[in-house]
Amino acid sequence: MQKLYSKEIVAARKAALTEAIVALKARGVTPKLAAVVCSSDPAALSYVAVKRKHAEEVGAAFEGVDLSHAGSYADIAAHMRDLCARQDIHGVIVVMSSKPAFDEIDVTNLIPASKDADGLSVGNLGALLQNGPHQRFIAPATPRACIAMAETQGPLAGKTVAVIGRGRTVGKPLANMLVNAGATVTICHSATPDIPKFSRAADIVFVATGRPHFFGRDYFADGQLVVDAGVGFIDGKLAGDVDAAALEGLDIRLTAVPGGVGPLTSVLILENLLSLIAHAEAAHRL
Repeated sequence: MQKLYSKEIVAARKAALTEAIVALKARGVTPKLAAVVCSSDPAALSYVAVKRKHAEEVGAAFEGVDLSHAGSYADIAAHMRDLCARQDIHGVIVVMSSKPAFDEIDVTNLIPASKDADGLSVGNLGALLQNGPHQRFIAPATPRACIAMAETQGPLAGKTVAVIGRGRTVGKPLANMLVNAGATVTICHSATPDIPKFSRAADIVFVATGRPHFFGRDYFADGQLVVDAGVGFIDGKLAGDVDAAALEGLDIRLTAVPGGVGPLTSVLILENLLSLIAHAEAAHRL
């Protein structure tokens, strides 16, 4: 088994971001990302800390907004409206707990598509599904990271792919993005009988369920590329969905957790931030 890390691609993309942000600042524009935190979970706070670190490393501004003690959805909505109306903030992301007190979809959809740095609002996901040649939309960052990791091993067009997981943030948009890239896609989920039948037959397997170390040797076969986008914890340590130790001895390329999809996702959120600025400037010129 070969583990794949995103260190090199992350470094290259951060260098490009740094250069682009220097150019923006020379024009008087300092890109700023706001993270709205609707959770006091340590995992959520760690997620925000990583985003802040990456933003500051490339010269972007970052603001954390703590709404973990908001008493109602109306309180969150009022804060979100004020935040998204600010001219100094170019992109917003929402960080929820694994068991949010408010509907995550409703909270995310408070972000207008023009400031949705994670690409998960209804406007951006709808545009992704339509995939029109002249549409400007922000693709979800984690699926983008999954695809970028897979493409380091070769093109996706013509490949057979299994996506395990149908979540709104990864599985569903990822499947659509893979179809757009020319792959033949099968989506597997909790109601799929005999998932290994489908996953073992694929050239590439993407796993995103949030069930740490659930997927072992029976799900995979020699010669496959496996992209693990799962996020969970075992004994306080970050763990992916794939039980990497169970795959030893197989001829498989597996993205590492940590060190694979996660760090690249943070960088791609910042790329999305710059795309939002470019889209806004283009709309202003029309």
